[in-house]
Amino acid sequence: MNKVLIADNVSDAVFKVFDKNNIEYIQKIGLTEDELALEIIGFSGLVIRSAVTVTKKIIDSAVDLKVIGRPGVGVDNVDLNAASNKNIVVMNTPMGNVQATAELTFSLIHSLMRRIPEANQTMHDNKWEKKSLIGSEMHGKTIGIIGFGNIGKKVAEISRAYGMNIVVYSESLDENLQDQYGVTKKSVNELLSDADIITFHNKLSDKTKFMINRDTLKKIKNSSIIINCARGGIINENDIKEALLLGEISGYGCDVYENEPELKSIFSGMPNVVMTPHIGASTREAQEKVAVQIAEQMSDFLLNNKIINQVNK
Repeated sequence: MNKVLIADNVSDAVFKVFDKNNIEYIQKIGLTEDELALEIIGFSGLVIRSAVTVTKKIIDSAVDLKVIGRPGVGVDNVDLNAASNKNIVVMNTPMGNVQATAELTFSLIHSLMRRIPEANQTMHDNKWEKKSLIGSEMHGKTIGIIGFGNIGKKVAEISRAYGMNIVVYSESLDENLQDQYGVTKKSVNELLSDADIITFHNKLSDKTKFMINRDTLKKIKNSSIIINCARGGIINENDIKEALLLGEISGYGCDVYENEPELKSIFSGMPNVVMTPHIGASTREAQEKVAVQIAEQMSDFLLNNKIINQVNK
């Protein structure tokens, strides 16, 4: 009998799919590492989101585990090597939150370029500060997209509608994709120096850890803004704060952080920083979509041994 442990908050759509496929499930959230290591015994499937870290200790104790499902994209909270060593399939839903994350990216861009949070606060303070809130238009600006997966491509599509020049850094970007999306391939250094808006949509790895740091920030124009809806560790938060305070860059919009949950941010009170609490995929539509997809994929694997969207080898 296949049993699935749901160890994180998920849409009710997950339950409906498992019920339809006659797969038994239990939801237990807020478990510590030790508690999850004990609880996972006897379960063939595990559903997690970003709040749960699946460590080697948990995987080693999961004697019956066959599959780990992540509604969404990021799996840097799963020890993929440990899972692979035990032949446990780790799968995600790479398309489910593309639209939601791309839209949040532009929400952060608009917030910074049109100074929307500041303007909103002045109105709540019963002030009319129209003359002091001069912003910038996106039309004609150069947007630099780092990472050209599903979300990066969607950002490029939307950027074209704004009449922006689009430059991309991605090792996998070929001439066909450049023509298809109307983008120009650049090196990292070229992109950083050319772009008015720099937005990250790449994975966190040893190579991309602190990709934005004191040295790379020196290559960026003083008028540029940086947006991060990818992973917090890509940007060195202390270094970018220093650059913002010195006026070396214009603004920073972030949905992700080095340590989450971020309850005491070093950016608190900075008017040129717009922060959101990792809500890139937090739309009703996206949550429903990824929930259905991961439950269907896990059901297909447990019942038919069919593998879809595996991220480990």
